[in-house]
Amino acid sequence: MEYSLYKKDGKFPCDVTVDYDNMVFTVRDSDTTGEVFNSASEVAQWIKQHWSVEQFQRPDDYYDLMKHLENSLDDETK
Repeated sequence: MEYSLYKKDGKFPCDVTVDYDNMVFTVRDSDTTGEVFNSASEVAQWIKQHWSVEQFQRPDDYYDLMKHLENSLDDETK
């Protein structure tokens, strides 16, 4: 799963990657700083701590991302 979202104050998109096949779990913020994680649950936790729906141009994109993350977390625990 790869997502790109645009913050209201950023020129570049925020990118989120959750790829179980290749074990890639990353977040890149609109200022191009990035984080690498060991699991989708770590990605979800980081997003909840550092981002909020009000920061994004299209709030539905943020909600869609969080819904997909929650679904992937359900799959991770199975």
